[in-house]
Amino acid sequence: MLETKRCRLLCQLALFFCVFSLPVISSADSKQAIVGVATNFLTTIEALQRDFETSQEGKLILVGGSTGKLYAQIRQGAPIDIFLSADQARPAQLNDDGLAIADSQFTYAIGRLIAWLPGRSTDPENFSLSPEKAIALLRKSSRIALANEDLAPYGLASKQLLQRLDLYEELRPRIVRGENIGQTFSLISSGNAAAGFIALTQALAHPEAVKNDHYWIVDEKLHTPIRQDAILLKRAATNPVALAFMQYLRSPAARQIMREAGYAMAN
Repeated sequence: MLETKRCRLLCQLALFFCVFSLPVISSADSKQAIVGVATNFLTTIEALQRDFETSQEGKLILVGGSTGKLYAQIRQGAPIDIFLSADQARPAQLNDDGLAIADSQFTYAIGRLIAWLPGRSTDPENFSLSPEKAIALLRKSSRIALANEDLAPYGLASKQLLQRLDLYEELRPRIVRGENIGQTFSLISSGNAAAGFIALTQALAHPEAVKNDHYWIVDEKLHTPIRQDAILLKRAATNPVALAFMQYLRSPAARQIMREAGYAMAN
């Protein structure tokens, strides 16, 4: 009981320092906006940031993390102007909480999940696996990495996939979890997990890491679609940089960058 209370206190302190170590910027600042970004989207938003800042006045400050942790930080008062979530539920909840502009929520990208099975092949024609071969290799893997399904939508999609294939209970003793999809990638690339599930965009962004490895691009019908929503927080209702970036995310230029990164676009 004492240990449980101690763990809870440590978690609360960690959240406190995460929230209040973020930049302190007035919502009326007309020259910059703070964007809370789901981990899977960090590489892509850096490309978007470069394009946006060459054509628009103002700067973006990026704060990355798991969707669940960013949501918690915003609830605790973190000075974030735009939330780029990896799901639809947390932005909608921020709206219900009275912290966001109601009509600002939209799907900026749709993510794709892949199974990554490192070091399995030297045949360049054989890297992409059929579902049957991927499942067989997963069953042989000693440790399988997933993002934490309570914090990261890609982790939830991974769990849903394994449940849909009736594999979750069989593989559960061998599952290790990263706090977010970035940590999950690190678990696999470092060899601390023999296989696992990551975002397609991560594989495209790090070709040197996945070179010569097997992968399986998961059928989207096997899990809830990973619709990633953006929402404008009320503190940024009059911030011109935040407003301009929300509009930019819908532009043909931004959508092309996201497509090239491996995301699908909503209609």
